[in-house]
Amino acid sequence: MRIGSYELKDRVFVAPMAGVTDRPFRRLCRRLGAAYAVSEMVTSDPRLRASGKTTRRLDHEGEAAPVAVQLVGADPAVLSDAARYNVDRGAQIIDLNMGCPARKVCQVACGSALLKDEELVARIVESVVRAVDVPVTLKYRTGWDRLHRNAVRIARLAEACGVRMLTLHGRTRACGFGGQAEYDTIAQVKQAVRIPVVANGDVDTPEKARLVFEATGADAIMIGRAAQGRPWIFRELG
Repeated sequence: MRIGSYELKDRVFVAPMAGVTDRPFRRLCRRLGAAYAVSEMVTSDPRLRASGKTTRRLDHEGEAAPVAVQLVGADPAVLSDAARYNVDRGAQIIDLNMGCPARKVCQVACGSALLKDEELVARIVESVVRAVDVPVTLKYRTGWDRLHRNAVRIARLAEACGVRMLTLHGRTRACGFGGQAEYDTIAQVKQAVRIPVVANGDVDTPEKARLVFEATGADAIMIGRAAQGRPWIFRELG
């Protein structure tokens, strides 16, 4: 599959996980078979760019292309500026985080909290797409909670605004990491758009990977928690 002009060798990716998928871990996963890796989420707040944590997350030395940086924030102008800043420092793909369920992230209206404001989602995506000349992708959840699922609307909106790939974690924010991933919702999103759709959630064995591909029709799968302490899972799925 392709993300913009980048052709990927396989359909198994490693998910961005704060505190886990640092540069050494991403390089290890790529070496063990992951076709694509996204950075830990990076704050869009320019006041924090000089912090040790952000500086480490912006270090892409030795990473194979495409280098993808995930940004978190809620202000279209600030996110656009952060996208330009990261592209100037080597980012080849910008990924927008609208899926993080962490309380401290959602309390400042970032991550999956953005799914409650579809108009703001559109303004963010349009602004970032206009700001950079690299592909912009989106990682998100199926909705805020079970009564407010809007994954298909968000998908169509994002595609119309210029997003080049969607990664959908098949849970609402309220679900956290509990219960079963909603593969039926991912399938609906895949049917609703023409851009690539990546399925995320509960893939931990080759058998489960095959089931998810069949159930969703997704173009790729993204593995997160199952890769912690077991990065060779990408070799098993290859």
